[in-house]
Amino acid sequence: MGLGKRKNSLAFWRRVRGLSQEDLGRLVGVCSRTIWSWENDTSMPTKAQAERMARLLRTNIRELFPFEVF
Repeated sequence: MGLGKRKNSLAFWRRVRGLSQEDLGRLVGVCSRTIWSWENDTSMPTKAQAERMARLLRTNIRELFPFEVF
């Protein structure tokens, strides 16, 4: 969390797929503020949430969160 240069690519893939933070939050079952915190590395999703986002965004967990161990 909050490791500066160790940025995830969740925001990138969310935008590529044309989703707002609200859209993705609704699909994952969290609020848009939670999506914001995941995108800004101030908190992390659970493994199940990360897997769900990877499926929804048609990518994989390692692409979304390359520096995290789930």
